[in-house]
Amino acid sequence: MRSLCTDWWKRRVLLHILPAAVAVVCGLLTPGYAQDYKQIVIATGSPFELGLIDELAKAFQKSHGGVVRCIKTPTGPGLELGRYGLTHITMGHEREATAKFAEDGFAARRTDLMHNFTVVVGPESDPAKISGISDLTDVHRRIFQAKSPYLSRGDGGGMDILEKKIWKELKVNLQGETWYEVSNKFMLASLLDADKKGQYHMLDSSTWALHKSKTKGLKLLVKGPPNEYEMCMVSTVKHPNLKYNQALAEKFYDFLIGNEGQKIIAGFGVKEYGEPIYYPTVIKNPN
Repeated sequence: MRSLCTDWWKRRVLLHILPAAVAVVCGLLTPGYAQDYKQIVIATGSPFELGLIDELAKAFQKSHGGVVRCIKTPTGPGLELGRYGLTHITMGHEREATAKFAEDGFAARRTDLMHNFTVVVGPESDPAKISGISDLTDVHRRIFQAKSPYLSRGDGGGMDILEKKIWKELKVNLQGETWYEVSNKFMLASLLDADKKGQYHMLDSSTWALHKSKTKGLKLLVKGPPNEYEMCMVSTVKHPNLKYNQALAEKFYDFLIGNEGQKIIAGFGVKEYGEPIYYPTVIKNPN
């Protein structure tokens, strides 16, 4: 994991996300929560921003009690919080980063959870002629060759890590390229910024499905491969402080990969948006 997390992102974790995480964890033990110490912390990005975690937590809390709190963070920084012992469960979509997290002994359990798809949106005129292409490397090659305006997230998340891998594979040096910009923002904010400037932008299909109505000049041009989310239960061997509510964290983890949790994932947003937002992985057709 650490090899995939840039120094810039390590500083951001330490200066911004880490204090917020500490505040959440410390908040679990304040007098306001004296009546119920059964609380756990989840670290994830889009699933929280788009409302899925709240939906899952509501159903879980109804059956099991306790409180599920979430720190909104991209995949890389979320795993860093796990390394610091500031979250019970991490949820992200960058397999190499998660594999390194597990290899280093920080994951007591690691499980596939769900997926969406990697998509690229851009101006209707499509100057780089990428419409209909599914190979993300070819898509980015064409954008580079056309020098078409492109917005990167640059936030250390799974999508940002994927993009960096693609540019590395293409052996492209982006330094000083005026057509290439970095937002250093999360998914929705980056999408809206790309819309304002008519830039190509790579994101997940879930964020696009929920927020495409907010964009005026962008259209879906590319549907790429599945964007697979994994969960990790942070090890109490590495972080004994997490033992306090470990039983509740285990129950929530099992709830997410069980029939009820997978059913909620399968149905999330379908009524409102007419299409699945996420696709369950553990149980293909929960009923």
